[in-house]
Amino acid sequence: MNGLNFPLQIVNGNLSVVTDGNLYKAHILSFLQTELRERVMRPQYGLKDYLFETISDITLIAANIKTGLQQYVPEIQLEVTGNINDQGEAEISIYWLFEDEEQPTIRLTL
Repeated sequence: MNGLNFPLQIVNGNLSVVTDGNLYKAHILSFLQTELRERVMRPQYGLKDYLFETISDITLIAANIKTGLQQYVPEIQLEVTGNINDQGEAEISIYWLFEDEEQPTIRLTL
């Protein structure tokens, strides 16, 4: 399966195309970097902006991210965990498998 790389890149005058695990990594990054309701035709696609939110239970945020990713990228297996670091930032780790092969962990700071 082929698809466009995320973020979009131009290589030799054409948009960069990726396959297999890199394609699904691009899908995950696209979901994480899109704000909820940013896409008019997909209002539930993307991640809620937690910047000015009080986070009392990071597991709820991790569960919301996992649910969204499972809905929009069902071809992969994933686990999402989160913790609050010493600076008070929410750190999210996404562990995922593509075709039963472990892929590099994706980390996100909210």
